[in-house]
Amino acid sequence: MPKLGMEVIRRRQVIDAVVSILANQGWRDLTIRELSDVAGVSAGVITHYFANKRAIIIDAISDTSSKFARTINKIERRNSTSKQRLQALVELMTRPEAFELPGASFWIALYGRLPFDQIIQAELQRLQRWLTESVESIVSQGLHAGDFSTDIPAGRIAASFVTMALGGFMVASAAPSDADTAQRRDMLLDLLEAQLRTSFSRAPLADIRGAAS
Repeated sequence: MPKLGMEVIRRRQVIDAVVSILANQGWRDLTIRELSDVAGVSAGVITHYFANKRAIIIDAISDTSSKFARTINKIERRNSTSKQRLQALVELMTRPEAFELPGASFWIALYGRLPFDQIIQAELQRLQRWLTESVESIVSQGLHAGDFSTDIPAGRIAASFVTMALGGFMVASAAPSDADTAQRRDMLLDLLEAQLRTSFSRAPLADIRGAAS
């Protein structure tokens, strides 16, 4: 019988292995044998805690999506002004690894399966909706406080931000030299500056932990 508390540890090892494999090797290598090797546990342990490979994948995607949503929530709570919150969201969408989230290749792997998998589709829709609503709320708060000035509806600004941010993942993976982190950060800040008639610092946040720890 497994020791008390080992289930949480083993499940975390396997979920982390799924994220690592999708981010670095793609779906082709997502086998029980590969999961066993990357997680450092036996195949028997994996099948003991998960009904099948499908259940492992869904748990890993749900776990990562929830962590992303919690990070967005922390950004909103731990930055005092609307400009700081948007700046932190730009960092999140261009440097997710700095927030201990998987990078662009992981999300592209998910989006590649999205048209054919309703569960993945639902998870990503939930995450996109959360991000869009957060940006819209921050913009609305900034307009109320007088930090921003625009005739564009907050919802449209949020939608364009999310579209460009997620598109940046695709461009970064296809041609990294054409859209490195600094370039993608500048593009998102250019978009926000043009729409909100304000200016943002072009220096990356030095204290990511302060933004969302």
